[in-house]
Amino acid sequence: KAYPDLNDAVLADLRRSLDFLIDDIVWNGSSDYRQLLSADYMVLNDRLAAFYKKDPVGPDFKKVYLEGSQRAGVLTHPYLLTSFSYFKDTSPIHRGVFLTRSIVGRALKPPPEAVEFKDAHFDPSWTMREKVTDATRSAACMGCHSEINPLGFALEQYDAVGRWREKDNNKPINTVSDFPDDNGGTVRIATPKDIANFAIGSETSKKTFIKHLFHHTNKQPLAAFGSGTEDQLSKKFADSQFNIQQLLLESAVISATQGTEMAQPKATAAN
Repeated sequence: KAYPDLNDAVLADLRRSLDFLIDDIVWNGSSDYRQLLSADYMVLNDRLAAFYKKDPVGPDFKKVYLEGSQRAGVLTHPYLLTSFSYFKDTSPIHRGVFLTRSIVGRALKPPPEAVEFKDAHFDPSWTMREKVTDATRSAACMGCHSEINPLGFALEQYDAVGRWREKDNNKPINTVSDFPDDNGGTVRIATPKDIANFAIGSETSKKTFIKHLFHHTNKQPLAAFGSGTEDQLSKKFADSQFNIQQLLLESAVISATQGTEMAQPKATAAN
């Protein structure tokens, strides 16, 4: 009801658009991991172009380049932005948790107490950032939300269906926060490009990508292949200029060779 033009056809196109974006980066371009996070284009057809208020592109999916910092690869793809939203509004918490765990690579503990986010409990004039800030202000919450909130707030210029906006509840949107870096300091995060640049420069983020990709393609955790395997893949990934195709190849080789060794019965004195 809040977004009547978000129908099944648009949602199906959004999923295809995300698949096309990933395929284009991995298989048609330089296969550069950094482009996965920072690409300044979307893959749209006429239906999606109309939904996101872009010029018509035709019935087939095409790459549409966007100016400025409005899009940053998969980080701002509308399919994910929509998936990690409430039914009628954005959710900096859900978006921030996804970015913290899956992109930046930080571990998050389960909350000490489950708290339901009830929109009706807040001042109706507040922005979503003001509501989340109030709901997570306690020290117990901020143990994790000091990382979650800044990443989620940086995406607040995308509404619940991933469309660009300048205001929330008729107020200018504040996307600026200080985010704890990997060295005990902080870094200023204000846009999706800032998140992308941080992740691209973070060894933890790259290792998280390696572990996710290995688990996805081999259906086994990377840790099962020994502690040195992660460092081996990380070095080869860096040497290849973060080439995803090369990483897939190296992962397959490790799975095939070390997996065979792991499957062999160990020799015993009786044997």
